[in-house]
Amino acid sequence: MSTVSMSTFTEFFLYAMIVPVMPSALVTRAGVPFEHREYWVSVLLMCEAAVSVTCCPIFGFLVDISGTRQLPYLFGLTLLGASMILLAFAKTLSIFIIARLLQGGATAMVAVAGLALATDSFDKDRLGIAVGYLGSASALGFVLGPFLGGLIYTHFGYEAVFVMAAVLVGVDFILRVLLIEKKVMESWIDTDTESPDDNNQHITGNPDQCSSTNEGGFLLLNLIRQPRILITLWALLVIGIFFSAFDATLPIFVESTFHWSPVGAGLIFLPSAFTSLMGPYFGSICNHYGPRAMAFTGFILLCPTLICLSLIEHNSWPHIATLVALLCLTGLFINVGLPALYVESQAVLDDMECKRPGITGPKGAIAQAFSLQTMAQFIGLFFGPLWGGFIEYHFGWKTMAWTLGLLAFVTAIPMLWLSGKVHDAKDDVGGETEPLLGDRLE
Repeated sequence: MSTVSMSTFTEFFLYAMIVPVMPSALVTRAGVPFEHREYWVSVLLMCEAAVSVTCCPIFGFLVDISGTRQLPYLFGLTLLGASMILLAFAKTLSIFIIARLLQGGATAMVAVAGLALATDSFDKDRLGIAVGYLGSASALGFVLGPFLGGLIYTHFGYEAVFVMAAVLVGVDFILRVLLIEKKVMESWIDTDTESPDDNNQHITGNPDQCSSTNEGGFLLLNLIRQPRILITLWALLVIGIFFSAFDATLPIFVESTFHWSPVGAGLIFLPSAFTSLMGPYFGSICNHYGPRAMAFTGFILLCPTLICLSLIEHNSWPHIATLVALLCLTGLFINVGLPALYVESQAVLDDMECKRPGITGPKGAIAQAFSLQTMAQFIGLFFGPLWGGFIEYHFGWKTMAWTLGLLAFVTAIPMLWLSGKVHDAKDDVGGETEPLLGDRLE
């Protein structure tokens, strides 16, 4: 779990690290006119998101059919290293674009394979906690990346930013090479303890059972037909819009409104970092109360929080303090609902398996389900800069803020159709009840 969390943190940290650096770097290194810098920052963010959207379903299928999750993980790291090298030496706009395209493929692979590894390693009744850890890692990467990137860029220069990136990639590489998957370890144990008679019995087992567990294959179309999957896809798309809309507009907003340097533009992302640490806690609550309550609560509370951001307009301490508090609440409420959306995908797969045993294949098709959800989030990351940058540029910060709040309210309504309480809590005497699959939308 530490390896997966580190990989997730690294990918999203490097995605966001150059957000406060890019406006200045495009002007000084690529010769982009100063007045066009916001446009090209949004284009670069959209390029990475577009590649991730394209690669997610492909990578999900490959991860499900591959013998191990480790090889896709290492392939993603190769793409990431190549993108960092290109960014470090980029001096033309085309090289910046190519580097972000490669980084988009790396991020998609890590997101899909990482979620699949977490599912392999945790029992289903603890999946919310596992997703909470990954949610915390990705959110920390999103918010700490701009902070440290802007800080190092201001004090040590452009190249120093990528020295930090190289250190992170090196640590990530060591962890990925040392990783031993739970299923691989269990296969070693089974091989050591299995007798020849056991091998013969396994080969000549029940033919009906073998045929039922060999369906699997490409299940993306079946998953898209599930209403609850579609609801989670929409919710994750909206969360992606929130993240990237702020990535594209917030650094420039604080620079123009508060006259902050790139360090300040990075610091403004820091309040949300603390709230992301509560991801595992919200995941455990989700296991108790169910995805429906958590997802609805998160989005309905996001609505007034985002609308209140429109009140920020002056360079004064009350307005700065209000912005920091609202951004902290925004990160908190996103993390309230985020684990529930991934727990719901496992619940849908369980229901599909109950209705038609073997349909999800021997590995459960969880990577394909997560690939769809990751794809949806990256679609949001693609449209977020377009939403935030276009609306903020043409209609102002206030309009961007209240439209995002309205989007959160619209998204909260379909959350009521997600699963209710999935598992009964322990009773007063410490016993445990059997897990339930009921209280789900048919």
